[in-house]
Amino acid sequence: MERDSLHYSLKAFSIKDFNINLDKQLNTYNFSTRLRHFYTNDRLFFGINENFNSTIIKSVNNNIKDEQYLWLFGQYDISSLLKFGLLLNSTIFSDDRQVAINKTSILNSSAFVKFKPSSNIEITPYGGFSNNNQIGEKDNGFLYGTEAGLDQMIMGDFEISSLLKFQNEDISPRKNTFRYMNVDIKSDIDLNFSNTISALFAHQRKDFYFAADQPTIDEFGIDNNIQSRLETNYLIQDRIRFLPSDSPLSIDAYTKVVWRDIERITRYASIKNPSSTAFDSRIQEFRLEFATSAEYRTEDLNLAFRFSFSERDEKHQPRKIDGLSPIIINERELNEAQKNNSSKLAIVSLSGLWKLTDSDLFQISVFHRKLVYDTPSSLNFDDRDELLSIGRIQYERIFNPYFKAFINLEGSLNKTVYIFSARSSNNNIKRILKLASGGTFTSGKLTSSNSAEVMANYTVFDYEELNPNFRSYSFRQFVFRDSTNYIPYKNFRLFMTGYLKQSEQGDFSWSSFTSKPQRYLNEIYTEPKIFYELPGINIGIGVRFFSLTTFDILNGKEKKKISEYESIGPATEISIDLSGSLSFRTYGWYEFINADNTRREMISFNLKLIYRF
Repeated sequence: MERDSLHYSLKAFSIKDFNINLDKQLNTYNFSTRLRHFYTNDRLFFGINENFNSTIIKSVNNNIKDEQYLWLFGQYDISSLLKFGLLLNSTIFSDDRQVAINKTSILNSSAFVKFKPSSNIEITPYGGFSNNNQIGEKDNGFLYGTEAGLDQMIMGDFEISSLLKFQNEDISPRKNTFRYMNVDIKSDIDLNFSNTISALFAHQRKDFYFAADQPTIDEFGIDNNIQSRLETNYLIQDRIRFLPSDSPLSIDAYTKVVWRDIERITRYASIKNPSSTAFDSRIQEFRLEFATSAEYRTEDLNLAFRFSFSERDEKHQPRKIDGLSPIIINERELNEAQKNNSSKLAIVSLSGLWKLTDSDLFQISVFHRKLVYDTPSSLNFDDRDELLSIGRIQYERIFNPYFKAFINLEGSLNKTVYIFSARSSNNNIKRILKLASGGTFTSGKLTSSNSAEVMANYTVFDYEELNPNFRSYSFRQFVFRDSTNYIPYKNFRLFMTGYLKQSEQGDFSWSSFTSKPQRYLNEIYTEPKIFYELPGINIGIGVRFFSLTTFDILNGKEKKKISEYESIGPATEISIDLSGSLSFRTYGWYEFINADNTRREMISFNLKLIYRF
């Protein structure tokens, strides 16, 4: 919605910069550029926004996907009340894969006039031409519409803001339309209390070409069919805010009602030989939300509470086609009815931060979520209840100006229960417990941060004896992380980061709380570098090492190596920041890889350039 609402606004051209990004990871190459620039004087404004992104995936069949968005905007101010200008925007998409829409381009050119009868009201009618090319089908036609904005107009005790947009693209045989209107009415009852009522209506229609199936080709003599997607949204919201200036307590609450209607219509549908493309559908969604939050802030205490509840109902219906057999229609109705669902979601969270002393900090957070998911169809057995509870406690202490440490305990419980026996073998409880501790040491030349974490995950299925594919398991992990900076001489800096990760997975019995290990992983990563630093320039070179070894555990005791992956090679990093206008950063490494006695080499890198005009 935001992009459509800003077509003829100068807000889209408020930044001047030029970005280049080049990234290569494994067999995927990504290149992107972005240019944002504008020129303005007392009466004339000219702006350009351009985005280009290209992705290349090298495999047995190489894939290239390109996307480009270009906006050219010009405006001349005759007076403060009247302005006119031109807008040209282009969209190009190309994908060499055999997908439904792999090539498309849109070129829109339009002229507009802005009327500003007051400082709060702006009306912009516009018109022009649209050239569309989609999977080889070229359509041209007129583009016309109106944008209107009302910005914070005071009427009595109310502040009113609104946005209205109407647009048509008549590119026969296709037609694209957009209707949008929103209204915000804010009332400040007093200095501490405000109420805002919002309403929104949005309707959009998009027509797409797609390859027709053989029955449709034979009956209508076309190569490409047309599908229309219509989406309508309605929203009503009431929001209350209590923000007293003389109290540490603040309250925010809102109630929201949302309707959404999505319909798919295929232009040419064969009655003689109906196929899947002939069966269009309609989705109707209704959602009711309520949320409230309260915050209590003092110099030493910060408490936050939030509660939200939402109900959602979704219905699927097939679109009836005249002349189609009732038997086929009834079968389609049953298939669509299986997708109908309703849900209730409640979330409660509480967080607190206590500054016990100038050196002691205590944090606590609690989160609980409950989901009830129902499907009315007797053929759908996905009805389930889900519970998720997470709790976290952390204590942090500053011992002296050089050293501070923390200890953190976190636990979670996730329970999923399917209502019907057809899927009850998926019922499970997942319990996760984490304990972490670490600290940071800082002196004049040395800064070192270290932490250690142990984690245990116990996932237990209720009826694992009935289905051998669902077996309770445990996953235990130990992680040690280190990040160290040392400055031995002026302009030189030594930096090292890395971690050691050891993981174990096995069969688990909750009743006896015993585990039989089945798999073990040992992972090591380290990257030491030496940097040479000048004002605005940072150059680093080092070594990157990564190792992953996987073991099977026989009889729960003996380890047998089943795979080994090891890579080592030089790594470089260069960053330049000159006067806040030019930023350049490149980071990459060359790997010599040894994987299960197979040797290969690979390069990975990222390059980013930003120039601020």
